[in-house]
Amino acid sequence: MKTKKINLGDLIFILFYKYGGEIKGSTNLQKLVDIIRLDSDLEVDVNYSPYDYGDFSQEVYDVLQVYLDNSWLKKEEVEFQEGKKIDIYKLTKDGKKIAQTLYNNLLTSELKSINVVEKFQNKSREEIVAFSYFWYPETLIKSKIKKEIFKRTPILPNLEGDLEKEYFSIINAGRTIKDVIRESWRC
Repeated sequence: MKTKKINLGDLIFILFYKYGGEIKGSTNLQKLVDIIRLDSDLEVDVNYSPYDYGDFSQEVYDVLQVYLDNSWLKKEEVEFQEGKKIDIYKLTKDGKKIAQTLYNNLLTSELKSINVVEKFQNKSREEIVAFSYFWYPETLIKSKIKKEIFKRTPILPNLEGDLEKEYFSIINAGRTIKDVIRESWRC
C-alpha cells in the first residue's frame, strides 16, 4: 500500500540531487521515476504508457522541459557510441538550491522509499532498462529494444538483497523466470 503521495516535479528534483545533479539520458530518468512508482511506498502523480523503450511518461518529459525553460536544468548532447548521441541533464546553480531544499525536507520514510534507486547510481542505461523489464515485464509490452537489451545485458549482477532472494526463490521452486513473467502478463 502506498503511504505517501509525492509531486512528480519534486521527485525529479530529488532524483537529480541523489545523482549528484546529473542524469544521463531521459530514458534513465523515465526508468528511475517508474521504478519508484512501481517499487516504493510513494504514490507518484504520474501516468505511464507502454512505448518503444518500455514505459514512457509524457509528464516526465514535460517536467524536464519546464526545468530547462526556467534555467534550473541544462542539457548537453554527447556522443556515447559511434553515430549515437545521448542528452546529459545537469542541474544549474538555481536548480541545485531547489533540489537540495526538497531533499533536506524529506521525511525519513520518504527518503527510504526514494533510496530504492540507489543501486542504479553506477549502472548503464541498458542495465537500468534490463532491471525494469525483468522485474516489471508489463513495462516492455511495446518495447522495440527488449531483445537487444536482454542479449547485451546480464540481469544477475543487478540483483541484490531482496531481489536476489526473490530470484533464487523462483529458481529453487523449480519455476523459470519466463513462467513468472507469463503469469504476470495474465493478471
